[in-house]
Amino acid sequence: MKRLIAVAALALLFGSLSLPTTYAQVGPNYEFTGGWWFNGTGFVRKKLYVVNGVFRKNRPTRIDKAIELGDFYIVPPFGDAHSHAYDNPKTIENIAVTHLRDGIFYGLSLTNSIKGKRLVADQVNKPSSIDVAYADAGLTVTLGHPTLSAEVTANGYSWDSLGENWSRLLKSRMAEGDVYFIIDTRADLEKKWSQIMASKPDIIKIYLLDTENFEKRRQSTNTIDDKGLDPALVPEIVRRAHRSKLRVAAHVETAADFRAAVAAGADIVAHLPGLAPMADEHPLRYELTAADAALAKKRGTAVVATAWLAERLAAPKPWLSSAAAQGDTAQLERAKQIQRRSLQQLVQRGVQVAIGSDLFEDAFSEAFYLQRLGIFDARTLLRMWCQTTSQLIFPDRRIGQLALGHEASLLALSCDPTADFACTRRISIRMKQGRLF
Repeated sequence: MKRLIAVAALALLFGSLSLPTTYAQVGPNYEFTGGWWFNGTGFVRKKLYVVNGVFRKNRPTRIDKAIELGDFYIVPPFGDAHSHAYDNPKTIENIAVTHLRDGIFYGLSLTNSIKGKRLVADQVNKPSSIDVAYADAGLTVTLGHPTLSAEVTANGYSWDSLGENWSRLLKSRMAEGDVYFIIDTRADLEKKWSQIMASKPDIIKIYLLDTENFEKRRQSTNTIDDKGLDPALVPEIVRRAHRSKLRVAAHVETAADFRAAVAAGADIVAHLPGLAPMADEHPLRYELTAADAALAKKRGTAVVATAWLAERLAAPKPWLSSAAAQGDTAQLERAKQIQRRSLQQLVQRGVQVAIGSDLFEDAFSEAFYLQRLGIFDARTLLRMWCQTTSQLIFPDRRIGQLALGHEASLLALSCDPTADFACTRRISIRMKQGRLF
C-alpha cells in the first residue's frame, strides 16, 4: 500500500513537470527519505538530497519536493555496453523510449554509421533521453567483418538476394569511411588514422576473427565477414588510440583472438569466445584459461560477454531450407558449457564482466541469459549491470553509484532484485540527473 501511495503521489507531483533539453538547465531540489538504497553489496536505509542534479548529504536551503520512498528498492540505472542501435534516425526515438522505460540510461555503440550518428545527435545525450558513447567506424581487413552487413545496407540489398549480388558485394566499398575502415597494412593505418579520428569517436573498435588462421583467411577473395585485422597491427592501433586518450574495444571469436587483444593492450573484449562451436571443434579453441583471465586482470581488460547470442545463433532459421532451418540444441549446449567454464575463470580472477546485447536487442536478453547460466547470483548480476556496465561505458563520469557527489540518477523497484532478479523489470520511478520521468 505504501508503494501505491508513493507512486500516486509522484504522478500528481510531477505529471506537469517538463523535462529540460540541455545539461545546462538545473532541476528542482529533492529530499528523498525512506527506501532501500543499493550500496554495491546490499540495501540500506538512507536519506539523500538532490541539488543541481547531484546527490548531496546536507539539506539545501530550499526543498522543492520531498519524496517518501517507503519500501522501494533504489538502484542506479542500467547500461548496455555493446549495441549497434543508436545511429538510425528512423528508430532512435523508439529505442530511447524503450531503453528509458526499461531503466537502460547508458549505451555503448561498438561500430555505427558516422553519418547516422550525426543525424541522431540531437536525440541522445541529453537529460530527456539516453546517453550514448560511439565507436564510429570499426577497423577491419579487406572483406573482413563487418563488411557484409555494412555493404548490404549501403547498397539497399535484401538478405535473401545475397547470392545474386555476391559479386557486387565483393567489390563494393560504399560503406568504407562511414561504418568501417580497411586496414590491411601499417601504411593503411598511417594514411587513414587522421580520418579515423576526424569523427571524434569516444572509443576505437577493432575486429579480430580467427587470428590463428589469419594468413590463410586473408588469401580468400570470395568470402566476406570471415576474417579480421592482422593481429600484428593491433599493438600499433592500441598505441595510437591510447596516445589520443581513447580506449580500444576488440571483437573476438576465439580464445586466440582474446589473447591477441589482451596482449596488445585492448581495454575491452567484446564477446566471450565460443558463441557457435561446431561439433568437430575442440572446446579449447574457445575456452579461456586461468592464464588468459590472469593476464586480462593484470592488464585491466574488461569483458562484455554478449553470451546470449549463443541462443540466437542456435535458434530455428525459418528463412532457410531443409536441415539448416532447424534449431541446433546441441550447438547451444556446447556453447553454454564453454561459456560457463570461461566465465568461471574470469570471475575467479576478478576480471570485470559487463552486460551488452549486440544485434539490436535489449540488454535484458543478456542479463537474464547470464542468470540462467548459473554463474552469477542475483546480487552480482545487479552490480554488474547497474555499476560495472555504466561505469565501463562512461568511465569519466560519476555514475553507477547512489553516492554523494554522483549524478542523481536512479530507478525505484517495487521488490528486491537480489532476492528475485525479475524485479529489475518492475520499475516504478525513474530519475536521470535530477529530473524525474
